[in-house]
Amino acid sequence: MRPSPHGRPRTGSPLQTFALGPLMAALDRVEFGGQDEDAVVEELRRTRGTFGSRSAPAHDGLVSWSVEAFRNYRAAWHAQQAAAAVPCRRPVRSEWKVVHRRDAPDHRGVRRYEQTCWGRRYQSDDGSVREIWLLGHTVPKERPPVVRAAAANVAAFGGSGTPDRVRVIVFGAASPVAEPVLEWTADEIRRRARDEVAPRLIEVVDDTARRTGGDCARCPQTSDCSALPAGDLLPHVPATGGPRRSLSVTDLRYHHDCPARYHLLMQLHIRDAGPAESLPILVGRAVDAALRDRHGAGSPTRRCSPEQPMDAAVAALPEDGRSPAARMLARHSAFCPYPDVDEDDGAARDLVVVHDERLGVVFVAAPDLLYRRSGGWVWRETKTSSRGLRRDLPLLRQFPQLALAVLMLAAGALGGEVTRSRVELEHLRPDGCALEEWNPDDPDVVAEARRIIGDLVVPLLADAAFEATPGRACGSCEVRRWCAPGARHVLRAEGPTA
Repeated sequence: MRPSPHGRPRTGSPLQTFALGPLMAALDRVEFGGQDEDAVVEELRRTRGTFGSRSAPAHDGLVSWSVEAFRNYRAAWHAQQAAAAVPCRRPVRSEWKVVHRRDAPDHRGVRRYEQTCWGRRYQSDDGSVREIWLLGHTVPKERPPVVRAAAANVAAFGGSGTPDRVRVIVFGAASPVAEPVLEWTADEIRRRARDEVAPRLIEVVDDTARRTGGDCARCPQTSDCSALPAGDLLPHVPATGGPRRSLSVTDLRYHHDCPARYHLLMQLHIRDAGPAESLPILVGRAVDAALRDRHGAGSPTRRCSPEQPMDAAVAALPEDGRSPAARMLARHSAFCPYPDVDEDDGAARDLVVVHDERLGVVFVAAPDLLYRRSGGWVWRETKTSSRGLRRDLPLLRQFPQLALAVLMLAAGALGGEVTRSRVELEHLRPDGCALEEWNPDDPDVVAEARRIIGDLVVPLLADAAFEATPGRACGSCEVRRWCAPGARHVLRAEGPTA
């Protein structure tokens, strides 16, 4: 184990952090080991997805999800082969890889390029047809045309010999039905690779711009990145070691409510379709979308007025949601900051990212509105509801994203003058509105923000088990389907049925 800067050891996660890892290992057991499917499921449960390897064990929820995904995959695979004119029943173990070699280094100093595509690989008995299966966490999702073409190119020209035809299949782990996306000849794939894939690959390898975001936590250059602001946001919180991670307020709130939900949903990205969103949530999303469109960099008129035509996001709402959303947007016009801003590019910033090297955390926030004024930054969060703000609990604690904004501005993450910066809460209702402000240069405000964010961060950094804490939220939880404690809680709450 190699020490990191500031004495923080970088250790591996005690739990599996790659959601598709146990599924892939189970499929290997069947396809290359010839094991019975039921026996593989039993071994998956018994070993918690490790199958005797040195990989980290899976969370109980991931084990349940992986069993279901394994059953779904095998059902989809059998159905696909039964329906295909030329089945591709032979699994391919070795990775398909398209290699481009040059005699001399190019202008980037590179002699060799490789193209690969992650997924499951199969071919027909005579080698005339190949399939590549692209796996996802939920239902089969449409992939961009260039991704489909790149996958087909790797399948066609990445192994020994060239097939006559290639099929690209999209599988979502929550569905037993896969969707064939395309079936192309080798000549068609070669043409598309030249016209669609190659230009995009050139853009990718030529693009050396640094863009900060949640992925900074996994980047080996994080500690030395000139584009990533650094700051000790929580000096009173002790460092605990462990792998570097990215955290948003959403992460912190999910973990506070239920660690298992945070791990499965936010870290592993597995979710059930769940119930339809309520009307207040739909209205809030529509208001947020309308304000983003109005204030975006490409908007011809940013200054909002009560007489503006109905926004597209509002028009798409159910009929009983349009009027409340329109009235909230009309209320916003009283607080709309445009055109009195210093720099237009301030509003175009989607994410603010700060690396706390001592804690090993990349904090990520997405302001609803961010702009410069009088040499400082104004960071605004907009909330919608049908009633007024609660006054029995500090607003920074009710809305921790405000507290994180205070800490990021106080740390100078955006530059500018902290003394001229502020954090705002714009609260919109159909029948009223309010605007609250905090000064990130005020020691008392910063101290309160540190307490609030620290209270959320400390339990998360110390957590290695992510156990479920059943409660009221279980009824609408996106991962309850694979959470035994949550399912039992809901069953008890509903009581016996007739």
